[in-house]
Amino acid sequence: MVSKLQIHTPYVLTTLAAPFADSQGTGRHVAGEVFGQKQGLKRKKRSELAVAIDGVAVTIYDVLSSQQVISHDVSTESVFTCPPYSLRWRPSSGKSASRYTYVSATTSKEKQITLFKEEISTSQATAVSSLSHTPRTKTPIVHLCAGAAHTSPHSVPGDELPNHEIIAVASDGTIIGLDGETLDEKWSTAPTVLVQGLASGSGSHLQVDFVQATTAADVVDGLFGGKNELFGVFKENVSRDGFNPDILLIITSSKTPENVAQQNLHVLALPSGRQAQSIFVTRLPSFPASTEYQLDARSGTLQTLANGLLSSYTFSSGSPRLETKLQIPGMSSFLRISKTSVLAATPESFSIYNPIFRSLQAATPANSEGDCQLISYFGARDVAVGLHGSSLIAVQVEAPKNRNTKRRAEGLLTDAIRRGLPREQSETKRARAEHHSSAVLEQALPGVLSETMSAEWRNGVANAEKLLAAEDLRAWEEFLASIFKVQIKPIEAQEAGSAATNGIIASPQLPEWIWPSSRAEYAHVDRRWIFYAISKVFAWNQPAADSEEPRMSCPLAASSVLNYLVDAGHLSTSNVKSAFKDETCELDNVDDIIGAELPPLLAQVDPTMALLLEYLSGTQLGPTELVSAVKLLLHSLDVDETPSSPEQKRLKGVAEKSADEDNDDIKMELDKAEEELQITEVHLSGHRFRGLGVAFSKLAACPAVSTVQSLRRLFKPEQIIGLLNVLRAELIKDGWTSDYREEIEAPPDGSLQLIADLMTRCIDAVGLGGWMAFDGVLANSASHEDAADYFARFNHEIDSALQGIHDAIYLQSMLAEATRYAKRARRALLDAGKGMPTTVQFTEQLPVGLKTDARISTERIRSGGEIVQRSSRDIGQAISRRRAVYSVQRIPEELLLGVRGSHETVVQEAK
Repeated sequence: MVSKLQIHTPYVLTTLAAPFADSQGTGRHVAGEVFGQKQGLKRKKRSELAVAIDGVAVTIYDVLSSQQVISHDVSTESVFTCPPYSLRWRPSSGKSASRYTYVSATTSKEKQITLFKEEISTSQATAVSSLSHTPRTKTPIVHLCAGAAHTSPHSVPGDELPNHEIIAVASDGTIIGLDGETLDEKWSTAPTVLVQGLASGSGSHLQVDFVQATTAADVVDGLFGGKNELFGVFKENVSRDGFNPDILLIITSSKTPENVAQQNLHVLALPSGRQAQSIFVTRLPSFPASTEYQLDARSGTLQTLANGLLSSYTFSSGSPRLETKLQIPGMSSFLRISKTSVLAATPESFSIYNPIFRSLQAATPANSEGDCQLISYFGARDVAVGLHGSSLIAVQVEAPKNRNTKRRAEGLLTDAIRRGLPREQSETKRARAEHHSSAVLEQALPGVLSETMSAEWRNGVANAEKLLAAEDLRAWEEFLASIFKVQIKPIEAQEAGSAATNGIIASPQLPEWIWPSSRAEYAHVDRRWIFYAISKVFAWNQPAADSEEPRMSCPLAASSVLNYLVDAGHLSTSNVKSAFKDETCELDNVDDIIGAELPPLLAQVDPTMALLLEYLSGTQLGPTELVSAVKLLLHSLDVDETPSSPEQKRLKGVAEKSADEDNDDIKMELDKAEEELQITEVHLSGHRFRGLGVAFSKLAACPAVSTVQSLRRLFKPEQIIGLLNVLRAELIKDGWTSDYREEIEAPPDGSLQLIADLMTRCIDAVGLGGWMAFDGVLANSASHEDAADYFARFNHEIDSALQGIHDAIYLQSMLAEATRYAKRARRALLDAGKGMPTTVQFTEQLPVGLKTDARISTERIRSGGEIVQRSSRDIGQAISRRRAVYSVQRIPEELLLGVRGSHETVVQEAK
């Protein structure tokens, strides 16, 4: 069940007095937060509110009890320039308490900063005193805050005063530091500190729009992602539990030399007793003059409200990035409840929005007229407080009833289902980038069955048939080249000399085509023209039933159309079957016939095997075509020699005898021709071996059952054994049967699987009956070995390859463990140099079984999937759980002194 937030009807805490009118006839109420601190502990926000009324008083209200705590009267001419700041201080003894309330006001004569000090004794007697200070600033004070309490150099032992400083920021950027007890000016910083880091001339008309005091640890974690390098102004490292100085975050607006307004975020350090120092400046997006800001430094989130538009920015390495935008008409004020919840106030209602998922979580009517200015949210009590006219109101936010005792942010996607806000359409059209027209999309898809394209197809076929009937092959090829969108060389260039294409010398009367550099550059054409070209380049014969003549032939072998069909990958079995669908409609095994006859036909057209290699590389082939091509290539390499019969041996002997009777001149010519033939054979064997590799790779990817069937149909048992011997030779050549210590060229990792798959299919293709008759097959072969010797050698080769795989796996596991330990140990030593305790075990042998501590993540996942940061206590608890019961730690002196860069931090555990 989805949890729901509820907002109760706003109620009035108290009714404030009406302000005195100033010289302009107006007066206002300003309110600020109240903080409490006990000596030696961190400062916390109290459930109280300080309200200043022009010309009346400064009053402290308790939000929970709706009671007035104390009030300090001011002169009727006082006009407050900023919200008051109040600090309740309690010494470590806890016997008394003091409250310091600071206000900045202007009168007709001067500007003043006033301190109202309330001292509460152990008997609950209250003594109130006040004093004022005239700041030396030209513009009014827009922000007051207190620095961290520290030990004064003039304090005596047992002094329980806070010894804090009051930081006052003027609207022109002047920053002054006052003593918290006497209001004496201790230091002052000119507005030029805010101009540092800006472009030349960008600091004119500088004005402070927003100021917030925070700590350096929050700025490092939120705005800079934990990077501590920018805070080199301090001599110590910033940490949340250690050295954590005060920081001022100031948003200013200024004008550039071109009179363009811009906003900047300044990060200023406040060293104790010294002037403010600029650390970092970053440019912000341009905001209107009446923008309301809220900055959460710890999470690195900046939220702005301008003209009803709520924008959220996140910081990464100090640079702001827009995260969400939420348009809420009439929104006058807002408060950040959590990272995923925002309380918005409009004249009609109070609502809670989720800016990440653009959803409305809860809403309640305002029951009053006019705008409400939200001031503060007290998370412990789930109460938001604001000013509505002359009333101080409170809004109770009720948590879901199914929520646990620990609060969970309502930021899950399930909480936003069916609560989304509609997106408003922009009145101005979005400027779209100019897109260039696509040459592919502008044209119709080739082969679309429309009236126009069907008529063009019929007319084109008629023209091509006329040219072919007139035996004008040149015009016919030029016409098909225009259909296939392939360029043709000019006639002058063709007359200069004939060129070879895929091993075929083009005839002088035929045009020479210009082939693309890659197969992907061929244009898409109508498949009907592909079928037409195949039906004209090839012919389908109808031999007799008992004849062994091939059914396919190639009457136009010298045509460039054949080269186009092969190189573009159009000569697939399905295309050939579609081209001769009328002739093959009554055949059952037409796919097997085409696959078995097409590779030998291409080899007959081009004896160099280049055309067959292009066919294997660029066409989608099945097992039948691949097995036929493998058989052809093995035969051309004299690998699948059939066993010699006695008649063949006798004829061979007669031929040798007749050759010896030739004269010497014929022998010399034969030797010369044989030498030229050997040179040509070496040149052509490259195409054959490449074609055999391509065929093996594609054949291994085919289904095993269909591959075995094709091998049984096209190969004889002795030819399959020859193929098996070729695979055995490849297994030895790639080094799979050799020792891993031998220096050989490493083969591809997938070659072993390819060879094993093909060997398995060859064994299945021979079949049980074939292996039973294997002795007779070997007896007819030239090797004269028996089956036992053959299988013994074959088994030895397979065992060697398998043993090599086992050794490689074992060696990989050993080295992987050692290298993994080395990486973790190196990372642990780097952490030791940064002063982090680590666990590293050193040994002179291989670190088998040793391990190092894994780093503890700085984030953890809570119930509900929310990712939160681990606290220092959680990290310490996780480290203590890892430590053994008895341990000995050796920590160098440099670590104790805080010196970084030591690489000797070692923790050895003894169990």
